[in-house]
Amino acid sequence: DGGVGKNMNALPSRNNDPNFKHGRLKFTAQGSRFNFTIKGPDLWGAKTSGFIEMDFDTAEAGIASAAFNASQSYTPRLRHAMFRFNWPTSELMMGQYFSMFSEWWAESAEDGPLQMTGTPTARLAQIRFTQTFMQDWTVAALIGDPNGTALGGPTYNNAAINNGQYAETPQVQGKIRYAHDFWGKAAYYGKPTPFTIQFTGGWQRNVQRSGAFVANNIFGEGNFQAVAINARHNQYLDPWMAMMSMFIPVIPTHSANLAGTASILTQWWIGQGVDAFGFTAASNKYRLVNNFFGVFNYDAELMNKFGGFVEGQYYFNNQWFVNALYGISKAYGVSRSRFNVGSAAASGLNGMEWAMGDNADTIQQLSATLWYRPIQAVKFGVQYAFASATYFQNALPANAYGATTAVPAANPAATSRYGDEHRVEFVGFFHF
Repeated sequence: DGGVGKNMNALPSRNNDPNFKHGRLKFTAQGSRFNFTIKGPDLWGAKTSGFIEMDFDTAEAGIASAAFNASQSYTPRLRHAMFRFNWPTSELMMGQYFSMFSEWWAESAEDGPLQMTGTPTARLAQIRFTQTFMQDWTVAALIGDPNGTALGGPTYNNAAINNGQYAETPQVQGKIRYAHDFWGKAAYYGKPTPFTIQFTGGWQRNVQRSGAFVANNIFGEGNFQAVAINARHNQYLDPWMAMMSMFIPVIPTHSANLAGTASILTQWWIGQGVDAFGFTAASNKYRLVNNFFGVFNYDAELMNKFGGFVEGQYYFNNQWFVNALYGISKAYGVSRSRFNVGSAAASGLNGMEWAMGDNADTIQQLSATLWYRPIQAVKFGVQYAFASATYFQNALPANAYGATTAVPAANPAATSRYGDEHRVEFVGFFHF
């Protein structure tokens, strides 16, 4: 099982971790959500509307999480709350809604699929303007709350996202989309959709303040270090991400009948500090550390990552369909050989790279899902899924994260740089 929650949005535990390597049966209605759509009067030549949505999806913190105790203990969470002006070819939206990076989802069973590899989940307070022209083209731009409020914590100093950094600018995003019916359409979440290609980009500026910073779980090659280190000076850091999304009808339809249709959906991205845009499961930071007379000073850098997914889908008829997908994310520009640090009191560490937290070098996901949709409002699915992570450093065979004891020299082979999870999942979606 690996201790991964229902969304598969956390790293699987290492294969030598006895605390999590066991089976688990879990039932939950956490994903239940409700919403209200409000239609307002015409104003300035525009149709006005509002949308509010809530759910009960509290955070999962491993198999011992208190959130697993009883469904009635879940507290509502605000997902979306926004107001729109709609003209014939343009829209102005104000409020909390999905990021532009969160618009193309694979149709797999877990809630919010591929949050580690392919599609980030971020809802942020924003002002967005969208313009359609020449029928097939859409451009949009937004200015919004930095970091993504859906990930929790005060956004001006969100340690969970920024490792102690402050956001000094709003987050800005832009996209351009081209959609045209060249040879017919195929199903995207049950809706006939033509060939579509979209490019999305985002940026914000953070600052790392100077001063002491306690870094738990700093890893050496074979041990954990829990030491206090010092930021030498203020540093500006620039999280950014670029994404390409493409939907391709392979066996098309020219009507609402989806029987016999097939499609490919693929999405790929690259950036640095991409957790600021909603990717989950691991810190996206690493530090350059140097030791001066026993004081561990560091300069911060954002970790570079790329990844994406590809999904193939086929409809046997209008009720039964199947899909398979593969997703991957990978860090680059980091030399694992330079993580060989030794003890916390060692000297001569100038220029060495140290990882912050249990960073994964590569994360991969694979799944296959059979769907049955008897009516438009009801859908059932059964899925096999596999998640795997390759970590930069070895882990202790018998110690929990944060331990400082080195791996026993007599048993170095007991360490693991790998973690994986297998699961079979049944879901039901009911839209009323």
